[in-house]
Amino acid sequence: MTLRDKQSGFTLIELGLVILILGAMVAIAVPRFGNRAYKQLESESRKMALAFRYLRHAAILNGRSYRLVYDIDNHVYWAEVSEVTSPQEPDEDADDFESDLFRADEEEVRFTRDLDGPLGERRLPEPIGFSDINLPLIAGKLYEGLAFSTFYPDGYVDVSVVHLDNGTDVFTLYVLNPITGQVFVEPGYLAWN
Repeated sequence: MTLRDKQSGFTLIELGLVILILGAMVAIAVPRFGNRAYKQLESESRKMALAFRYLRHAAILNGRSYRLVYDIDNHVYWAEVSEVTSPQEPDEDADDFESDLFRADEEEVRFTRDLDGPLGERRLPEPIGFSDINLPLIAGKLYEGLAFSTFYPDGYVDVSVVHLDNGTDVFTLYVLNPITGQVFVEPGYLAWN
């Protein structure tokens, strides 16, 4: 027996080769884990864009107004549909002041949750949430509370800019042309004044 036969172990070349292979595997695997949060944010943005498209088409087809309601604080959104209530006649016993305030020819539009629609209530998965909602022609930029985009029976859609983020990345969903109602989804924070 020689001295070499009694000693066991790896050569420097073998150890270097194993480290090189492990390094290559880590280099391939780590970006995929990092992109998961980004892909999930992109997916949620596209799901909301589908909700915009669905509500616009439902409003046109059903001849009723719909709206997408955003609960900014709780990171939840849902659809509502309009109910047109018929006007009520003023009370015969009402005095002149009350009858001036009451207009018998005006309809009142109320919204209720769209229980028959496919949206239901959608909670954004952690860590995704609303950065802000910008309704420039109606309310401006909102960071808390409730906000909504309305979809009208004639195809008109409120100008809306919705920013979703996951703590590191941001996606912008926007409708800038109220007549076409076309919705876009872009990575990054796109500001609208």
